[in-house]
Amino acid sequence: MPLHFKEYPLQQLVGRELAVEPNRVHDYTTSEGSATVDVRQFRRSTHGFGVSVYPFGNRSNTSLMLRVARETLPIIRFAINKPGSVERYSLSDGHTTDVGVGVNSSDRPAGWGMGTHSFAVGGVGRIRGERGTGGRLFAEVGGGISFGPIGFQVAVKIAHNRLKDPRPHSFYTVPMSLRGTLTF
Repeated sequence: MPLHFKEYPLQQLVGRELAVEPNRVHDYTTSEGSATVDVRQFRRSTHGFGVSVYPFGNRSNTSLMLRVARETLPIIRFAINKPGSVERYSLSDGHTTDVGVGVNSSDRPAGWGMGTHSFAVGGVGRIRGERGTGGRLFAEVGGGISFGPIGFQVAVKIAHNRLKDPRPHSFYTVPMSLRGTLTF
């Protein structure tokens, strides 16, 4: 399971502290056994695309960076079992639209020369999916190498995602990505 998945969103949705069940009949249980959680699916692979714009240009040194990205969220399915009821949770079509502002530091030469860059971006996003709408805050850092206008980039983003259905809850995502870049 992902880091802090028990706390965010499971404990928020159950309303009580959970522990990993030792005999593994269920994934998590409350201390008094009044509720259990069975995680049915958690798929981490996601995909997306983004566009970065440098309003004052991006040759060498530090530049202002504006970034818009659209990404999918991990698929999450679990069941909360309480006496007399079973609450099923599914987030299978969640996607986000993120807008961020950051800085990019590069040593990109003119023409087809080799250059490198690193960046840091922070921003907000909007979540949409079968659980309704929500919001998120994120920070992303990364770097890459380019050969003229073509390059590759490695990045990691940490996001705090908030949803309101069925009750207010949140969860973290920390995707790492390898991207192809095209600069013009």
